[in-house]
Amino acid sequence: MNEKMIVILNPKSGSAGDDFRERVEKALQERGAEYEIRETTPEVGGDKLAAQAVKDGARQLLACGGDGTVMSVVNGLGYSDEGTASDESHPRVTLSIIPGGTANLMAAALKIPTDTDEAVAVAVSGEDYEMDLGRCGPHLFALGMGLGLTERLVSQASVEQKEKLGKAAYAIAMLRELGARPHNFTFKLDDKKPQRGKGVAIVIANAGEIGGGFSFAPDAKMDDGVIDLCILRRFYLRDLFRMLWSAIRRQLPQDRAVAFYQARRIEIQSDPPLDLQVDGEVVEQTTPLVAEVLPRALRVRVPVDLPDEVLEVPAA
Repeated sequence: MNEKMIVILNPKSGSAGDDFRERVEKALQERGAEYEIRETTPEVGGDKLAAQAVKDGARQLLACGGDGTVMSVVNGLGYSDEGTASDESHPRVTLSIIPGGTANLMAAALKIPTDTDEAVAVAVSGEDYEMDLGRCGPHLFALGMGLGLTERLVSQASVEQKEKLGKAAYAIAMLRELGARPHNFTFKLDDKKPQRGKGVAIVIANAGEIGGGFSFAPDAKMDDGVIDLCILRRFYLRDLFRMLWSAIRRQLPQDRAVAFYQARRIEIQSDPPLDLQVDGEVVEQTTPLVAEVLPRALRVRVPVDLPDEVLEVPAA
């Protein structure tokens, strides 16, 4: 490969291990790749490194780390002078993902292997896929954003728990939320009239395979030009078991406990304001908010012959 890759690597990422950089470099060298590694620091995150890499003329970036690192890089691309979100029709930068975090939801959504050597093989020899992104205020998202219960699941799963228990940390946080009281809110889809809603969780999904074949929004696709609004109206033990079973089978129905909508632009207001998580990271933003889709804004490297069903699995 002749094109130089800029590798943006988080040396402190989740469960990657102390030899993460060494494994990435070895895999790149074995495949004859030309690359330069730039490590994140507490002061300089992936967004700043990605923006600078694009200004330097980079056309392929490798985001090495967990979901926080990956989405920091994506946000850096989207808000750089030549980034993907500012040139939606012809994205100029290809993003590859080398998973190194606890959950690695973005990699799971795109069927990118968690094994470092295999992931580097995809980065070097995979194929490019143009996917939608969502935008909410200053934040871009690839999988989805959540309010209410979904935000609390993220905020209550501590870094220590995630490092020790992995995805089980989220399951423990979920059990703590059984019987949560619903929130009152209003939502507006595109130019339609506002509607009143009531629920314990609100998810705006762009995509969202969350591992193990588990899916939430049944109609969400990563390249359909819309985002999906999912409202969980209640959260009792009987609902949890029913939804888990249905979601694993990818047949989650709309019923009295859950409702689904699609739109290009979604407005949400609530009283009191609700906190927000974006792609599994709690952010400093609350309702009211506006989320919109950026069609095919991100070019990402995926395994060759990525199954069509991958593009149909949504985000929680």
